[in-house]
Amino acid sequence: IAQVLKAKGAEVVDFDWTDPKCYDEVLKNVNSIFCSLPHVEMWSEVFPAFLLKCREKKIEHFIKVSFLHNEKYRQNVPFCKFHSSCDDFVEVSSKSSRISYTILAASHLMSTPLLHQGTVLTEEHKYVTASYGMGINYVSPNDVADAAMVVLNDLQKHRNKVYNLTGAGPVTDRRVAKYLGKAYGTEIQHVELGYHDYVKDVKARGLPEWLVKDSAAFEKMKATGIDEDF
Repeated sequence: IAQVLKAKGAEVVDFDWTDPKCYDEVLKNVNSIFCSLPHVEMWSEVFPAFLLKCREKKIEHFIKVSFLHNEKYRQNVPFCKFHSSCDDFVEVSSKSSRISYTILAASHLMSTPLLHQGTVLTEEHKYVTASYGMGINYVSPNDVADAAMVVLNDLQKHRNKVYNLTGAGPVTDRRVAKYLGKAYGTEIQHVELGYHDYVKDVKARGLPEWLVKDSAAFEKMKATGIDEDF
């Protein structure tokens, strides 16, 4: 990805969320930030530290990708609570500094199955879920990128606003498996598990404990059918 960005004229620098020593160099001569924050284990220390450095460097606008702002999500899913807390940091910071913000709160990204189950999809040709047949509202990362470009091209118009981004409607995981099959050029078997069996399956993949909890919580959230309302 770095090579592709360089070829398009971007300057690529080394960055480590957990190393505050690199913040100064990264933020040198920067006016705006587009932040797509991964769920790092030490986020409660890392993100506030980075945001404070942005304030110190007099960054003017902070665009952050978040998860859909919905109270049911925020209350029950660790990953959503994490993003919600980070969003709160950004909003509070704007009230006591020159920095303004735009939050792009997206529903489930279409890329998530590929990130969480890449090996299972490519090697076993399986898509494992525990959504109990409920539809999920997916949004394309490309659409999030397009929204970010709209904001970057007119920062003043989108100062201190939160935008919820969703897809056209809910899609079942069974249908997602068919779409994945077309993309991979081979049949992808949809394996529907119960919640506890899903947890065992994710643990068997060797993921860290905190990521296992998040993946399981996502499936539990999908199984509630909340996305059927979008």
